[in-house]
Amino acid sequence: LCPLELLRRFLVPSSISLLSILTQILAMPHDSSFIPLIHVPTTRSVATTPSTIIPSDDAAARDLVGALQTSGFLLVTSPLLTVELQSEALRAASNFLESSGAPGIISHPTDPKVYSMLDSPEECYNASPILKEYFDVMKNVKMDILRHIAKGLDLENESFFANLHDENNDTLRLIHYCPVAEDTGNRCKEHSDYGTITLLSTDGISGLEAFHEGSWYPVPHVEGSLVVNIGSLLSGWTRKTLHATLHRVAGPASLNSKSPRDDIINASKSKRTSLAFFADPNESVSLSLQGDQENMLKDTLNGMSITEYIQFRSGGSGVNRSGVGFTDDEKNRIDREGAKFSS
Repeated sequence: LCPLELLRRFLVPSSISLLSILTQILAMPHDSSFIPLIHVPTTRSVATTPSTIIPSDDAAARDLVGALQTSGFLLVTSPLLTVELQSEALRAASNFLESSGAPGIISHPTDPKVYSMLDSPEECYNASPILKEYFDVMKNVKMDILRHIAKGLDLENESFFANLHDENNDTLRLIHYCPVAEDTGNRCKEHSDYGTITLLSTDGISGLEAFHEGSWYPVPHVEGSLVVNIGSLLSGWTRKTLHATLHRVAGPASLNSKSPRDDIINASKSKRTSLAFFADPNESVSLSLQGDQENMLKDTLNGMSITEYIQFRSGGSGVNRSGVGFTDDEKNRIDREGAKFSS
Protein backbone atom coordinates (compact mmCIF):
# COMPACT_ATOMS: atom_id res chain seq x y z
CA LEU A 1 0.00 0.00 0.00
CA CYS A 2 1.20 3.51 -0.80
CA PRO A 3 1.42 6.09 2.02
CA LEU A 4 -1.78 7.86 0.89
CA GLU A 5 -3.72 4.60 0.94
CA LEU A 6 -2.27 3.79 4.35
CA LEU A 7 -3.49 7.12 5.69
CA ARG A 8 -6.93 6.60 4.17
CA ARG A 9 -7.41 3.09 5.57
CA PHE A 10 -5.65 3.61 8.87
CA LEU A 11 -6.93 7.08 9.79
CA VAL A 12 -6.15 7.55 13.44
CA PRO A 13 -7.47 9.81 16.21
CA SER A 14 -5.83 13.15 16.83
CA SER A 15 -4.35 11.82 20.09
CA ILE A 16 -1.86 9.83 18.02
CA SER A 17 0.70 11.62 15.87
CA LEU A 18 0.19 10.89 12.16
CA LEU A 19 3.96 11.01 11.64
CA SER A 20 4.43 8.54 14.48
CA ILE A 21 1.75 6.15 13.23
CA LEU A 22 3.04 6.24 9.63
CA THR A 23 6.60 5.63 10.80
CA GLN A 24 5.44 2.62 12.80
CA ILE A 25 3.37 1.26 9.90
CA LEU A 26 6.30 1.48 7.49
CA ALA A 27 8.50 -0.29 10.07
CA MET A 28 6.13 -3.26 10.30
CA PRO A 29 7.75 -6.58 9.32
CA HIS A 30 6.89 -7.47 5.72
CA ASP A 31 5.96 -10.97 6.88
CA SER A 32 3.18 -9.47 9.00
CA SER A 33 1.46 -7.56 6.21
CA PHE A 34 -1.60 -9.81 6.62
CA ILE A 35 -2.31 -8.08 9.97
CA PRO A 36 -3.95 -4.73 9.12
CA LEU A 37 -4.25 -1.59 11.23
CA ILE A 38 -7.82 -0.25 11.23
CA HIS A 39 -9.37 2.76 12.90
CA VAL A 40 -12.73 1.90 14.45
CA PRO A 41 -14.83 5.01 15.20
CA THR A 42 -16.95 5.10 18.31
CA THR A 43 -20.63 4.21 17.88
CA ARG A 44 -21.75 6.26 20.87
CA SER A 45 -22.54 9.95 20.59
CA VAL A 46 -21.67 11.98 23.67
CA ALA A 47 -23.27 15.08 22.23
CA THR A 48 -26.63 14.04 23.68
CA THR A 49 -27.64 13.10 27.22
CA PRO A 50 -28.11 10.24 27.60
CA SER A 51 -25.68 9.22 24.87
CA THR A 52 -27.15 7.69 21.73
CA ILE A 53 -25.94 4.97 19.39
CA ILE A 54 -24.80 6.14 15.97
CA PRO A 55 -24.31 3.92 12.88
CA SER A 56 -21.07 2.02 12.45
CA ASP A 57 -18.63 3.00 9.72
CA ASP A 58 -19.09 0.90 6.57
CA ALA A 59 -15.42 0.81 5.54
CA ALA A 60 -14.18 0.01 9.06
CA ALA A 61 -16.80 -2.74 9.43
CA ARG A 62 -15.82 -4.29 6.11
CA ASP A 63 -12.09 -4.15 6.84
CA LEU A 64 -12.49 -5.46 10.38
CA VAL A 65 -14.54 -8.49 9.36
CA GLY A 66 -12.27 -9.09 6.38
CA ALA A 67 -9.28 -9.37 8.71
CA LEU A 68 -11.14 -11.73 11.06
CA GLN A 69 -12.08 -13.90 8.08
CA THR A 70 -8.48 -14.24 6.92
CA SER A 71 -5.69 -13.88 9.47
CA GLY A 72 -7.97 -13.57 12.51
CA PHE A 73 -5.68 -10.82 13.86
CA LEU A 74 -5.67 -7.07 13.43
CA LEU A 75 -4.59 -3.85 15.10
CA VAL A 76 -7.28 -1.34 16.01
CA THR A 77 -7.12 2.32 17.03
CA SER A 78 -10.03 3.98 18.77
CA PRO A 79 -10.74 7.62 19.60
CA LEU A 80 -11.59 6.40 23.11
CA LEU A 81 -8.07 5.11 23.88
CA THR A 82 -5.24 7.62 24.10
CA VAL A 83 -1.57 6.76 23.96
CA GLU A 84 -1.20 8.30 27.41
CA LEU A 85 -3.88 6.13 29.03
CA GLN A 86 -2.51 2.98 27.41
CA SER A 87 1.03 3.76 28.56
CA GLU A 88 -0.09 4.62 32.09
CA ALA A 89 -2.19 1.46 32.33
CA LEU A 90 0.72 -0.73 31.22
CA ARG A 91 2.98 0.99 33.74
CA ALA A 92 0.38 0.53 36.51
CA ALA A 93 0.05 -3.15 35.65
CA SER A 94 3.81 -3.63 35.71
CA ASN A 95 4.12 -1.87 39.07
CA PHE A 96 1.28 -3.93 40.54
CA LEU A 97 2.66 -7.27 39.33
CA GLU A 98 6.15 -6.42 40.60
CA SER A 99 4.98 -5.19 44.00
CA SER A 100 5.78 -7.40 46.95
CA GLY A 101 2.77 -8.92 48.64
CA ALA A 102 0.12 -7.57 46.24
CA PRO A 103 -3.01 -9.76 46.43
CA GLY A 104 -4.16 -12.03 43.62
CA ILE A 105 -0.84 -12.44 41.79
CA ILE A 106 -0.42 -15.97 40.45
CA SER A 107 2.66 -17.71 39.04
CA HIS A 108 1.68 -19.56 35.89
CA PRO A 109 2.15 -23.34 36.30
CA THR A 110 3.95 -23.84 32.96
CA ASP A 111 4.85 -20.49 31.38
CA PRO A 112 7.54 -18.13 32.77
CA LYS A 113 5.10 -15.40 33.76
CA VAL A 114 2.93 -14.10 36.58
CA TYR A 115 -0.55 -12.69 36.17
CA SER A 116 -3.60 -11.31 37.92
CA MET A 117 -7.23 -11.63 36.83
CA LEU A 118 -9.41 -8.60 37.58
CA ASP A 119 -13.09 -9.37 37.15
CA SER A 120 -14.74 -6.06 38.05
CA PRO A 121 -14.20 -2.28 38.02
CA GLU A 122 -13.75 -2.46 41.79
CA GLU A 123 -10.93 -4.99 41.53
CA CYS A 124 -9.30 -2.85 38.85
CA TYR A 125 -9.56 0.26 41.02
CA ASN A 126 -8.06 -1.58 44.00
CA ALA A 127 -5.06 -2.49 41.83
CA SER A 128 -4.82 1.06 40.42
CA PRO A 129 -7.31 3.85 39.59
CA ILE A 130 -5.68 4.02 36.15
CA LEU A 131 -6.55 0.36 35.53
CA LYS A 132 -10.17 1.08 36.42
CA GLU A 133 -10.19 3.95 33.90
CA TYR A 134 -8.61 1.67 31.28
CA PHE A 135 -11.16 -1.09 32.04
CA ASP A 136 -14.06 1.35 31.51
CA VAL A 137 -12.61 2.46 28.17
CA MET A 138 -12.20 -1.16 27.04
CA LYS A 139 -15.87 -1.85 27.78
CA ASN A 140 -16.87 0.91 25.37
CA VAL A 141 -14.31 -0.10 22.71
CA LYS A 142 -15.66 -3.65 22.99
CA MET A 143 -19.16 -2.42 22.12
CA ASP A 144 -17.85 -0.39 19.16
CA ILE A 145 -16.05 -3.42 17.74
CA LEU A 146 -19.04 -5.73 18.29
CA ARG A 147 -21.30 -3.33 16.40
CA HIS A 148 -18.80 -3.09 13.53
CA ILE A 149 -18.53 -6.89 13.40
CA ALA A 150 -22.31 -7.21 13.14
CA LYS A 151 -22.41 -4.61 10.37
CA GLY A 152 -19.53 -6.26 8.53
CA LEU A 153 -21.41 -9.58 8.67
CA ASP A 154 -24.49 -7.84 7.19
CA LEU A 155 -26.66 -8.60 10.20
CA GLU A 156 -29.97 -6.77 10.13
CA ASN A 157 -29.42 -5.40 13.64
CA GLU A 158 -25.90 -4.04 14.04
CA SER A 159 -26.37 -4.04 17.83
CA PHE A 160 -27.05 -7.79 17.76
CA PHE A 161 -23.77 -8.81 19.45
CA ALA A 162 -23.55 -5.66 21.60
CA ASN A 163 -26.98 -6.34 23.11
CA LEU A 164 -25.82 -9.81 24.13
CA HIS A 165 -22.74 -8.41 25.91
CA ASP A 166 -24.35 -5.65 27.95
CA GLU A 167 -23.92 -7.39 31.32
CA ASN A 168 -20.19 -6.65 31.05
CA ASN A 169 -19.06 -10.22 31.61
CA ASP A 170 -15.48 -9.03 31.08
CA THR A 171 -12.09 -9.71 32.64
CA LEU A 172 -8.83 -7.77 32.59
CA ARG A 173 -5.73 -9.94 32.82
CA LEU A 174 -2.47 -8.27 33.84
CA ILE A 175 0.50 -10.28 32.59
CA HIS A 176 4.19 -9.96 33.43
CA TYR A 177 6.69 -12.10 31.51
CA CYS A 178 10.02 -12.70 33.22
CA PRO A 179 13.37 -12.57 31.38
CA VAL A 180 14.41 -16.02 30.14
CA ALA A 181 17.54 -17.86 29.01
CA GLU A 182 18.40 -18.32 25.32
CA ASP A 183 17.45 -22.01 25.45
CA THR A 184 13.86 -21.15 26.45
CA GLY A 185 11.00 -21.99 24.12
CA ASN A 186 7.61 -20.33 24.28
CA ARG A 187 7.10 -17.71 26.98
CA CYS A 188 3.38 -18.31 26.48
CA LYS A 189 2.26 -21.59 24.96
CA GLU A 190 0.31 -21.71 21.72
CA HIS A 191 -3.43 -21.29 22.15
CA SER A 192 -6.50 -19.59 20.79
CA ASP A 193 -8.70 -17.44 22.98
CA TYR A 194 -12.02 -18.77 24.20
CA GLY A 195 -14.66 -16.05 24.52
CA THR A 196 -15.96 -13.43 22.11
CA ILE A 197 -13.16 -10.91 21.55
CA THR A 198 -9.81 -10.06 23.13
CA LEU A 199 -8.40 -6.53 23.24
CA LEU A 200 -4.67 -6.55 23.99
CA SER A 201 -2.26 -3.77 24.88
CA THR A 202 1.46 -4.60 24.81
CA ASP A 203 4.55 -2.66 25.81
CA GLY A 204 6.31 -3.19 22.47
CA ILE A 205 8.66 -5.97 23.60
CA SER A 206 8.76 -8.52 20.76
CA GLY A 207 7.48 -12.06 20.96
CA LEU A 208 3.76 -12.14 20.20
CA GLU A 209 3.20 -14.31 17.13
CA ALA A 210 0.14 -15.48 15.17
CA PHE A 211 -0.04 -18.80 13.33
CA HIS A 212 -0.69 -18.24 9.63
CA GLU A 213 -0.26 -20.59 6.69
CA GLY A 214 1.98 -23.01 8.56
CA SER A 215 4.33 -20.57 10.31
CA TRP A 216 4.44 -18.21 13.27
CA TYR A 217 4.51 -14.54 12.26
CA PRO A 218 5.26 -11.53 14.50
CA VAL A 219 2.29 -9.38 15.45
CA PRO A 220 3.39 -5.76 14.90
CA HIS A 221 3.38 -3.21 17.68
CA VAL A 222 1.92 0.24 17.02
CA GLU A 223 1.77 2.58 19.99
CA GLY A 224 -1.80 3.53 20.84
CA SER A 225 -3.32 0.54 19.06
CA LEU A 226 -4.95 -2.63 20.40
CA VAL A 227 -4.27 -6.13 19.13
CA VAL A 228 -7.70 -7.62 18.42
CA ASN A 229 -8.56 -11.27 17.92
CA ILE A 230 -11.65 -13.36 18.54
CA GLY A 231 -12.22 -16.43 20.68
CA SER A 232 -13.53 -19.87 19.79
CA LEU A 233 -16.99 -18.95 21.08
CA LEU A 234 -17.53 -16.21 18.47
CA SER A 235 -15.82 -18.31 15.80
CA GLY A 236 -18.23 -21.18 16.37
CA TRP A 237 -21.14 -18.78 16.70
CA THR A 238 -20.43 -17.56 13.15
CA ARG A 239 -19.89 -21.12 11.85
CA LYS A 240 -16.15 -20.33 11.68
CA THR A 241 -16.69 -17.50 9.23
CA LEU A 242 -14.47 -15.61 11.65
CA HIS A 243 -11.25 -17.31 12.77
CA ALA A 244 -10.01 -17.87 16.31
CA THR A 245 -6.32 -17.83 15.42
CA LEU A 246 -3.67 -19.70 17.36
CA HIS A 247 -1.01 -17.44 18.85
CA ARG A 248 1.89 -17.54 21.32
CA VAL A 249 4.67 -15.50 22.86
CA ALA A 250 7.87 -16.91 21.38
CA GLY A 251 11.18 -17.40 23.14
CA PRO A 252 14.65 -17.84 21.59
CA ALA A 253 14.18 -21.62 21.15
CA SER A 254 10.65 -21.48 19.70
CA LEU A 255 10.31 -23.35 16.41
CA ASN A 256 9.16 -22.04 13.01
CA SER A 257 9.27 -18.40 14.07
CA LYS A 258 9.30 -15.72 11.39
CA SER A 259 10.26 -13.07 13.94
CA PRO A 260 13.75 -11.59 13.45
CA ARG A 261 16.12 -13.67 15.57
CA ASP A 262 17.77 -10.65 17.17
CA ASP A 263 14.37 -9.27 18.19
CA ILE A 264 13.44 -12.45 20.05
CA ILE A 265 16.84 -12.76 21.75
CA ASN A 266 16.75 -9.13 22.87
CA ALA A 267 13.16 -9.54 24.05
CA SER A 268 14.08 -12.60 26.09
CA LYS A 269 16.41 -10.47 28.19
CA SER A 270 13.65 -8.04 29.10
CA LYS A 271 10.58 -8.15 31.26
CA ARG A 272 7.40 -7.88 29.22
CA THR A 273 3.99 -6.54 30.27
CA SER A 274 0.63 -6.84 28.57
CA LEU A 275 -3.02 -6.14 29.34
CA ALA A 276 -5.56 -8.62 27.96
CA PHE A 277 -9.22 -7.60 28.10
CA PHE A 278 -11.45 -10.65 27.56
CA ALA A 279 -15.08 -10.01 26.57
CA ASP A 280 -17.57 -12.84 27.07
CA PRO A 281 -21.33 -12.91 26.34
CA ASN A 282 -24.08 -12.50 28.91
CA GLU A 283 -24.53 -15.70 30.91
CA SER A 284 -28.16 -16.03 29.72
CA VAL A 285 -27.29 -15.34 26.08
CA SER A 286 -28.71 -18.62 24.76
CA LEU A 287 -32.15 -17.66 26.14
CA SER A 288 -32.06 -14.53 23.99
CA LEU A 289 -31.55 -16.39 20.71
CA GLN A 290 -33.72 -18.41 18.40
CA GLY A 291 -33.47 -20.29 15.14
CA ASP A 292 -30.10 -20.68 13.42
CA GLN A 293 -28.27 -18.33 15.80
CA GLU A 294 -29.40 -20.42 18.78
CA ASN A 295 -28.33 -23.65 17.07
CA MET A 296 -24.89 -22.29 16.18
CA LEU A 297 -24.23 -21.19 19.76
CA LYS A 298 -25.51 -24.47 21.20
CA ASP A 299 -23.22 -26.42 18.85
CA THR A 300 -20.25 -24.36 20.04
CA LEU A 301 -21.08 -24.71 23.74
CA ASN A 302 -21.57 -28.47 23.31
CA GLY A 303 -24.07 -28.71 26.15
CA MET A 304 -22.22 -26.31 28.48
CA SER A 305 -23.36 -22.98 29.85
CA ILE A 306 -21.34 -19.85 29.06
CA THR A 307 -19.65 -20.07 32.47
CA GLU A 308 -18.86 -23.78 32.05
CA TYR A 309 -17.47 -23.21 28.57
CA ILE A 310 -15.18 -20.40 29.74
CA GLN A 311 -13.99 -22.56 32.64
CA PHE A 312 -13.30 -25.46 30.25
CA ARG A 313 -11.37 -23.34 27.76
CA SER A 314 -9.46 -21.26 30.29
CA GLY A 315 -8.65 -23.92 32.84
CA GLY A 316 -10.86 -22.59 35.63
CA SER A 317 -12.56 -19.48 36.92
CA GLY A 318 -11.27 -16.27 38.48
CA VAL A 319 -7.59 -16.48 39.42
CA ASN A 320 -7.52 -20.12 38.35
CA ARG A 321 -7.71 -19.26 34.65
CA SER A 322 -4.24 -20.56 33.94
CA GLY A 323 -4.54 -23.32 31.37
CA VAL A 324 -6.11 -23.85 27.97
CA GLY A 325 -8.56 -26.58 27.08
CA PHE A 326 -8.33 -27.11 23.35
CA THR A 327 -11.44 -27.69 21.30
CA ASP A 328 -11.46 -30.87 19.18
CA ASP A 329 -10.81 -28.77 16.07
CA GLU A 330 -7.78 -27.09 17.62
CA LYS A 331 -6.40 -30.34 18.96
CA ASN A 332 -6.67 -31.85 15.47
CA ARG A 333 -4.89 -28.82 13.99
CA ILE A 334 -2.07 -29.17 16.50
CA ASP A 335 -1.79 -32.92 15.88
CA ARG A 336 -1.63 -32.32 12.11
CA GLU A 337 1.04 -29.64 12.38
CA GLY A 338 3.13 -31.62 14.86
CA ALA A 339 6.51 -30.01 15.46
CA LYS A 340 5.35 -26.66 14.13
CA PHE A 341 3.57 -26.15 17.43
CA SER A 342 6.36 -27.43 19.68
CA SER A 343 8.43 -25.08 21.88
